[in-house]
Amino acid sequence: MYKKMRLEGVVRIPPEHMGDPLDDAVNMALRKKYESTVDKTLGTIVAVLDVEEIREGRILAGDGAIYYGAIFNAVVFKPEMQEIIEGEVVEIVKFGAFVGIGPLDGLLHISQITNEYISYDEKNGRLVSKESNKSLSEGDRVRARVIAISLNEMEPRESKIGLTMRQTGLGRREWLEAARNAKVETE
Repeated sequence: MYKKMRLEGVVRIPPEHMGDPLDDAVNMALRKKYESTVDKTLGTIVAVLDVEEIREGRILAGDGAIYYGAIFNAVVFKPEMQEIIEGEVVEIVKFGAFVGIGPLDGLLHISQITNEYISYDEKNGRLVSKESNKSLSEGDRVRARVIAISLNEMEPRESKIGLTMRQTGLGRREWLEAARNAKVETE
């Protein structure tokens, strides 16, 4: 889930940027320091939007830079347990599919795609169900539910998000439309 948050932080403005307008220098330093970082409490800071307040600068002995405290607005992405998300399949592997959800990828394990047996079609790079012949390939749009979250602040690429589509109303977009059309025809 994306949220706009008001955050507070401290940035270092090096001597070579002291001639720049203070707002620009602090904004640039905030973006460099905070964008694309992962925090277990906040989530992933996607973008620094604007700076609301810049506090008085401080100089540390032996450092030619000035440190400014700042209050700023940022867009943050933090998946929530049981949240329904929509994303695109970015990679198919033998054990499931990786789904791009915002700045992170979630794993849709092969056992969480449908209630049917799923096999990996290596030749075509897709996952196929045995009975209904439903398939999942790269580029497919899916709706899934978040069932596990493990954010890693030190190594953001090691963060893990588990997904499931084994529930009514979840799945590949085409599957959902076909089920909706079939329901309308039977009524």
